[in-house]
Amino acid sequence: MNFLKKHPYLTLTIVIILVVVWLLLIENGEYGAALFFAIPSSISFLIGYDRKYTETPNSLLKAGLFAFLKVNVIILILCGALIAIGLEGFICVLMAYPFLVIPMTISYIIGLFIAHADKSIQRNSLIFLVIFNPATYIYDSYTIPIQEEVTSTLIINTSKDAIWNDLTTEITFTNTPNRLFKEGVSYPKSIALKKTNKELSYNCITNNDTIILQITEFKNNHSVTFKPKEQTIPMRELTPYNSIDAKHLHHYFFVHFGKIKLEALSNHSTKITATTLYSYKIAPKWYWKLWSNYIIDQMQLHVLNSINSKYVN
Repeated sequence: MNFLKKHPYLTLTIVIILVVVWLLLIENGEYGAALFFAIPSSISFLIGYDRKYTETPNSLLKAGLFAFLKVNVIILILCGALIAIGLEGFICVLMAYPFLVIPMTISYIIGLFIAHADKSIQRNSLIFLVIFNPATYIYDSYTIPIQEEVTSTLIINTSKDAIWNDLTTEITFTNTPNRLFKEGVSYPKSIALKKTNKELSYNCITNNDTIILQITEFKNNHSVTFKPKEQTIPMRELTPYNSIDAKHLHHYFFVHFGKIKLEALSNHSTKITATTLYSYKIAPKWYWKLWSNYIIDQMQLHVLNSINSKYVN
């Protein structure tokens, strides 16, 4: 009989310690593989490891369904606690949920199988759990930000001169953004070209703040490149409190530059391209890149469609 099955209170103690460490990582802004993968998976693994399991086809199906339901309950409890104590908001919890539920379900089932194997041949495989979490944290400490570039295009049925005139005066973006932006993700509401001491910039009003975009390249009737003088607030979290100060809202996402380029297709048709170069440092990178690319693409399309709406009859 393996050690933890003989001492269930020890299993509970280890789970509680992991939850405390998980909360501390969030509070300290350690948004990496340890936070989103290692610790949640370890918790579900231990819960699965502590369950009785008989190896039959029916028990396997029941174990899988039970694992999925139990993992959902675990995630709801953990994420509900984060929202209740003000460490996170609803938006990021919903973004993280799809990634958490699959690894945690799989690790729960693995825990069942390994406990069954340990019982059969009198061994204890939990030493891998002891190594797994510190190794993941060490990996996170050496992670460096990666850069991504997102490009969005739209063909507008008007002349290039007309769009350039908009870009060099003032634009109010009246196009309605999707629900994610309405609930707090930043998007521009208007931009106005300003000239101060022979320097050009955009005064950009977003739904969350006002920022100055320094123009670094200005090619008349062709393209304009700009960068934020100070980093904007990427989102205002949806929370029952007035506001929260989650670390990922400040230290993990940076916009390097934005660019709008015009290409005349005819006298009455123009291809407009919006590009953003940004960097981020949240693991697993492949998963959060899907969200950040989607959000930036939707933000750029919001801008382009708002420009286009002026010329749609």
